[in-house]
Amino acid sequence: MISGATRGQGLGDALARHLTDAENDEVVVVPARGLASMDLTGQIRELVAVSLGGRTDRPVYHVHVDPDHGIPDEAGARALFWSLFEKEFGLRDQPYCGVEHVKHGRRHEHRIYGLVRTDGSVVDLAWDYPRREKCSRIVEHAYGVPPVPSKHARAIERRLRTEGRHDVADWLVDAGATTAARPIAPLTPTERLIQDRTGILLDDLRRSALAAWRASDDAASFVAALRARGLDLREGRVGAVIVDASGTTHLATRLIGAAARRLEGARIPAVVVRARLTGFELRETLHGRRDRATPRQAGPGVGSHPSGAGAPGGRDGSVGIRRIGGGPGRPDGGGRGRDGRDPDTALGRLRALPAGRTMILHRRLAGLDITLDRYGADVGRARSATDRMEAERAYESRRAWLLWGKTDIWGLPLT
Repeated sequence: MISGATRGQGLGDALARHLTDAENDEVVVVPARGLASMDLTGQIRELVAVSLGGRTDRPVYHVHVDPDHGIPDEAGARALFWSLFEKEFGLRDQPYCGVEHVKHGRRHEHRIYGLVRTDGSVVDLAWDYPRREKCSRIVEHAYGVPPVPSKHARAIERRLRTEGRHDVADWLVDAGATTAARPIAPLTPTERLIQDRTGILLDDLRRSALAAWRASDDAASFVAALRARGLDLREGRVGAVIVDASGTTHLATRLIGAAARRLEGARIPAVVVRARLTGFELRETLHGRRDRATPRQAGPGVGSHPSGAGAPGGRDGSVGIRRIGGGPGRPDGGGRGRDGRDPDTALGRLRALPAGRTMILHRRLAGLDITLDRYGADVGRARSATDRMEAERAYESRRAWLLWGKTDIWGLPLT
């Protein structure tokens, strides 16, 4: 029983197009729960719309499950998996939509769940991979097929015993799953989606990045070697990132480490990569994962909100909206970003300045000699903050106008 999952914003219609792609032999839209729209595109948009009150910028959870070949009752196996899965994650009352695919004679199912509850809280997906695998192991045990190898087998066995499922835990031990070598997948589900979207094979990217690493002995020569291979090194939100030909960013420590492990058999530790890059001045990335001052065009229905989230009034007339503060620097639950900075605090202080102080600040910034190295970075950050504030004001004004008099499916005003 194989399952996979990705979590995202659900903005635009790319997910709906992917799930209804004609490359499948058969596509059947399954009955939705808690949604009024009749088609998959509308259902996904509705999931995003009802998540506006939640403290997350990734309210959509896309899960797929593929029963084992040895299970004749694949519909029953899928039904058992979804029952266990919803109980495990507390999703029994959450809206969802989905499709069934038949491809090469095999049937599998995709579901897209909304993660924001009616009280605004967000479903906890911590350790979602081993928790989903635990559900799969229970299904395999119930249908008498061997367990799929998993690097989490020992953790799953311990958890099963904690929950009183000693029969499944003993079955895992007897099958040798807890003592087998841990399998390493060549691609994660997210990496596979990125590879499909960009058309750039991750193994080729890893090979080029590792060759640049081996051909260099310091940060400057590493950057030069990357650029000679059509890549670049930039400053990302949580560290240095390697930018490929499509503009997609990849965390440098992760890409170099995974490349060495896959191609040479031994991983290069992240601390070694960071040590080589320490003290080297990098430019902020301008493509892929953009800085928060750069509008992000992610497809139909996505506007110019500086957080990269959808704004109302897209090209297709859809209303795909994210709240202010729900951008990539604000993880679930608010607070500081993963890099330890809190940009909203600084922006709040700027917004609170009296009109006179704001004019003085603008005059001083305009009079600075930005050619001086000591001022360049500060001026850039200040101007980015100013542009971001102006974009947020314009977004709020446009949002309020488009939502005037509109309500969600429960009759609550969209504000």
